[in-house]
Amino acid sequence: MLSTAQALENYKELFENLSQQSVEEDFLQVFSGDVYFKDPFNAVHGLDKMQTIFRHMFSTLHEPQFRILDLASSQNRGFLEWQFTFKLKTNAEQQRIKGVSKIEINEHGKVCSHIDYWDTGEYVYLKVPVLKSIIALINKRLISS
Repeated sequence: MLSTAQALENYKELFENLSQQSVEEDFLQVFSGDVYFKDPFNAVHGLDKMQTIFRHMFSTLHEPQFRILDLASSQNRGFLEWQFTFKLKTNAEQQRIKGVSKIEINEHGKVCSHIDYWDTGEYVYLKVPVLKSIIALINKRLISS
């Protein structure tokens, strides 16, 4: 059985070298079959459903890449600060998202829960002109009240 620290190092290595091939092959080594995955847009149980999310990522994004900035662990849990860079296939401008993942490791040394925390307002909604205007108006009213 892997220690939590070693399981998190394997996780870090996987995500810093993420590819379409690793989604198919290496996810099986790192994640449990009943893994829970949640981010601001998805919440799924099961490795197959998690793989579907990452397959979709590779089909819609160009050059997606994670870089782990920091890692902390205790007992069966870890927290990773990361930066995700990518280009939309329809736009050559590089995008960047910073966030944190809470990772739980099961008794077999595999990731059984992966929950991402990142600011959708800053990284998604404020990039849509209509939404940006609405959010600015709401913020202005909140500040003035």
